[in-house]
Amino acid sequence: MEFRIRIQEQDEHDEREALLSLYQWLYKHDALERTTEVSLSEAPPEEGAMGGAWDVVNIVLTHATALANLALALATWRRTHPSAPPLNAQANGTAVTVHTDDPEAVRRLLEALNGPEAGPED
Repeated sequence: MEFRIRIQEQDEHDEREALLSLYQWLYKHDALERTTEVSLSEAPPEEGAMGGAWDVVNIVLTHATALANLALALATWRRTHPSAPPLNAQANGTAVTVHTDDPEAVRRLLEALNGPEAGPED
């Protein structure tokens, strides 16, 4: 399973700070160490926009069982960053927005990304 996570803030500097914080959190998370590949990359630029900066955290799960650990890590990051903006996760052409720090809700949202239709936003 592969996910792309973006953070959209009003201030571009705050957005990059939050994205780097999330990347470091996931990269250093012990429960994800053996089952998850985490990297920063540039998202394809929107029409008329210039690219060139890291603006996406790519997450590749090497085992389906790692999904619960990823959900817990994302929820914990949101809980420890109370002013964190919503996380926009994409996979298989589907996107969901994570507004919660509840690990079970985050897991359900991530699972919805792998289904034929996206689930509701939490």
